[in-house]
Amino acid sequence: MTSSEGYLKTLQRFGIKPGLERIRSMMEFAGNPHLTFPSVLVGGTNGKGSTVSFLSAILRSAGLKVGVYTSPHLVTYRERFRINETLISHERFDDLLGWAKSLAERVATETPHGAPTEFEVLTAMAFRYFADEKVDIAIVEVGLGGRWDATNVLEPSVSVVTVIGLDHTDRLGPDHFTIAQDKLGIARPNRPLVTAEHKIGVLRLFEATCTQLGARLVHVGAGCGLLSSENVLWQLHSASENGTEATFKTWRGKYRVKLSMLGTHQLPNFGCALAAVELLRDEGWDIDDDAILSGAQRATCPGRLQLLKLNGRKVLLDGAHNPSGAATLARSLRTIFRYKRLNLVIGILKDKDAANIVSKLVPLSDKVLVTQPQTERALPAELLAKHCQPFGKPISVHLSVAEALDAALEDAGFDDLVCVTGSLYVVGEALAHLRSKLGESNDEPFAQ
Repeated sequence: MTSSEGYLKTLQRFGIKPGLERIRSMMEFAGNPHLTFPSVLVGGTNGKGSTVSFLSAILRSAGLKVGVYTSPHLVTYRERFRINETLISHERFDDLLGWAKSLAERVATETPHGAPTEFEVLTAMAFRYFADEKVDIAIVEVGLGGRWDATNVLEPSVSVVTVIGLDHTDRLGPDHFTIAQDKLGIARPNRPLVTAEHKIGVLRLFEATCTQLGARLVHVGAGCGLLSSENVLWQLHSASENGTEATFKTWRGKYRVKLSMLGTHQLPNFGCALAAVELLRDEGWDIDDDAILSGAQRATCPGRLQLLKLNGRKVLLDGAHNPSGAATLARSLRTIFRYKRLNLVIGILKDKDAANIVSKLVPLSDKVLVTQPQTERALPAELLAKHCQPFGKPISVHLSVAEALDAALEDAGFDDLVCVTGSLYVVGEALAHLRSKLGESNDEPFAQ
């Protein structure tokens, strides 16, 4: 463990503390670097990372210098900080962490707000990095919720809330409506809001919030029945392991695209990114149609339906960590992937709905290899195995992701599929192990 990682680990003991007081104090001490660049803020339960990737790819294709801040990382903290998809250097990361550490100590000692959390320190680093590098625009993923997330100190040109699902209910609320209220905290007066949410009761809340704020509401998908929104619609042409083709229609034009990221669930995510682009174009940003077509095809999002091959065997990585994500993965396994047998490598965190997650995935498998990531938050593999037993599949228990993945690969034939899922922690450890088997560095994103 590096000294940087050691310091960040010490911050994890502060956990998640709602409120913007600490990050605002850090930004004020630093001269408010987060207000020196335009931004798009992307929240929601599922689809945030993919939407960020599509939007970043389109803007990069338009020739813009694009900063991207995402969480969590799969292998290295440096994945969270990217400019035109290049990771921040080791040296710059360490320099910024030292800077942020001094700010955090000032907040802890000079204000009544207490010590900043790990995520607040990382967020401050990202904003300083983007300001120093003079990015044309930053695409920022909300960490948790919206209203009290550290990223919400930004003043975004466009806000995006992808969809509302039941996740982090202990912190955000027990139902879709309450969670939506928290996530809608990233909406801004007189600034547009984009959503692919489809539950009509929740959509009414979106509509009422935007009306109150004087915000333009853009809805991605058909049949919402809202009076005050504009729609982005699509028509699916094909979906397979080679990509998804569809035509999208907005208030500005029509675009036939091929999405490099797999799965029909990426259609609303791309729609959200496209809506944000169209709104930026409405404000005068120079983004041509070719950039939209190119960005659709070049976007990648490691750990989200990421299909790899190792010695001729197919490995699918997907960080489905809640029931809706597991349902999406299950639908993709049934419809777009072709295989003879499915070896399921699964590990889940103990604060997640393990029973609901496995109920969607285990019935599709031929063999279940239960494991646990190397974090205190992990559900012990033996307990996870008990959730899997009612489905009558062969189950083996492995105390490390690497061990489970090796066993799954050894058992798999060339016509089979190994699927690694249940948590981004599990996917990250699987990626690191695959790199080690290939003799590659853990330093850069894993190529698809």
